[in-house]
Amino acid sequence: MARVAGVSPITVSRALSYPDKVKEETRQRILAAVAETGYVVNHFASSLRSGRSTIVTVFVSNLSNPHFATSIQGIVDAFEATPYHLMFAQIGYSENTEIKVVNAALPFRPAGVIFTGVVRAASTRAAVGKLDIPIVEMWGHRDDPIDMLVGFSNADGGRLMGRHFGQRGFRRIVYSGHTVERGAERIAGFRAGLAETGADLAYIHPMEGTRGIIDGMRAFDDILAAMPDCDAIFFGTDILGIGALLRARERNVAVPGQVAIAGFGGLDFTAHLNPSLTTLNIEGYDMGLNAGRMMLARLRGQPVERPVFDYPITLLERQSTAR
Repeated sequence: MARVAGVSPITVSRALSYPDKVKEETRQRILAAVAETGYVVNHFASSLRSGRSTIVTVFVSNLSNPHFATSIQGIVDAFEATPYHLMFAQIGYSENTEIKVVNAALPFRPAGVIFTGVVRAASTRAAVGKLDIPIVEMWGHRDDPIDMLVGFSNADGGRLMGRHFGQRGFRRIVYSGHTVERGAERIAGFRAGLAETGADLAYIHPMEGTRGIIDGMRAFDDILAAMPDCDAIFFGTDILGIGALLRARERNVAVPGQVAIAGFGGLDFTAHLNPSLTTLNIEGYDMGLNAGRMMLARLRGQPVERPVFDYPITLLERQSTAR
C-alpha cells in the first residue's frame, strides 16, 4: 500500500494514526491508495507489536439500558476526531461475568479503560490497577477508586426520595430494584430519608440483573399481591417505573390517587408521560463526556484537576407522586 501511494510505510502509519501530522496532499494520496488496495488498519495487531495502543475499552453493565446509553454517547463525543478508538464490552451485573469479560479484553493492551459502573470484584480491581494505564469508573461512588471516578452518591439520591415520600404523607412504602452494591446504598439512603419524616420502608421487592418495561409491569402486580394497601413505590430505574405506570393504567389503579410511583435516572421522556413520572435526575451524558475528557487528558500526559468528580442528584417532582 505504501508503494501504491509512493511514500514510506512509516508515513502511511503516521497518516492513518495521526492525520494532523501529515501534509494534506500526502494524506489524500495515502487515502486514495487505501481505497484502491482495500487496506484495513489492524489496531489490535499494531498495539501488540508496538506496545502503544490507541484502543480505549469501555465496559458497560448493559448496552441496552437507556440510562447507560446517554453516558456512552458522552464518551463517544469526547473521543470524536481523536486518534483513539473505542471498544465496547458488556459485563452485566454479576461479579463472575465482570471478571470473565474484563480478563478476556485486557490482553489487547488497551490504552485506557472506562467502566460505566464502580468495579465490584476485588480481583478485577487488582488486575486493572496493575496495568499502569488510566482507569475511569462511573455511575457510583467509592472512597477508594482504582484511579479516576465520575459518579454520584446513590445514598444521597435515595435520601432525597425518602424525604419526598415521607413529606407527602405516604406510609405504606415499597422499594423495587437492585438490592446489592449501589442498590443497597440507595435503599440505605431511602430509609434514612423516610426516617427524617417519621416514615419507614415497609417492603423491599428485589429486582436484580438487567430489567425492562415488562419487568416493571410484573413488579407492580407482585407488589400489590404482596401488599394490597401499598400507597407508594420507589423503583430503582425509570424503566421499571414506566412499566408500573402502564400496568396501573391497565388495572385501573389511579396514580397517584391510590398508589404513587417514582423512578430513578431522569430519562427525558418521563416528563411527557401521563401522569408524568417523579424521578431522580442523573446527568448521564455529562458524566460520560467528563469521563471521556478526563481519560483523554491522562492519555495526552496532561494533569486531571479533579480525578474524583461527584455530580449532584436532583429530585424532579411530578404528577405521579402528587398529593
